[in-house]
Amino acid sequence: SEPWLLPDVATLPDISRPFRKEVEGFQPYLRNPETLAREWAVPGTPGLRHRIGGIEKEDITGNVSYDPDNHFHMVRTREAKVQAVANDMPEPEFGGDPSGKLLIVGWGSTLGAIHSAYDLANRNGKKVSYMHLRHVWPLPKSLAETFARFETILVPEMNLGQLHKILASQVPANYVPMHKVTGRPFYSEEIVAKIEELLK
Repeated sequence: SEPWLLPDVATLPDISRPFRKEVEGFQPYLRNPETLAREWAVPGTPGLRHRIGGIEKEDITGNVSYDPDNHFHMVRTREAKVQAVANDMPEPEFGGDPSGKLLIVGWGSTLGAIHSAYDLANRNGKKVSYMHLRHVWPLPKSLAETFARFETILVPEMNLGQLHKILASQVPANYVPMHKVTGRPFYSEEIVAKIEELLK
């Protein structure tokens, strides 16, 4: 463990959510067309009360619905709402040339080893680039365009390939997974050795 400095709460950005107060025209499942988010109402407010819970609701009205077509529609709507988050996500951290033979893609704890391997490889004349993801679902919208500019995508992971599987299911590319599940972190030299093997 290590100490963590409590930030000055007064300097943090405001993340409060405005609550709807107008009763006229209120529908619990009416959504913002861009974000697909619904308005919030203070629970129990007269005229703004609606059902909550795990049973499927009818689109717009929020009434309990057992209609299979409505259920399908609502599942797709919730998925689209999650994917819309990508519209507000920052671009992933990127280093190196914008195109080339090899791009190393990582997430989480692999950042340090990947960055060191990227530095070592480039100093040794091996042209590689790297990208570090902070969001894996939804994925950043620019990935397909970025990956298309590289011949191979190396994905070092401290597991059995969860990121590789997500990427492969969403973005076609030539992936080379690199797994390590020993309870010990990657050493940059291990990734450099893989880089040299792929660039032979």
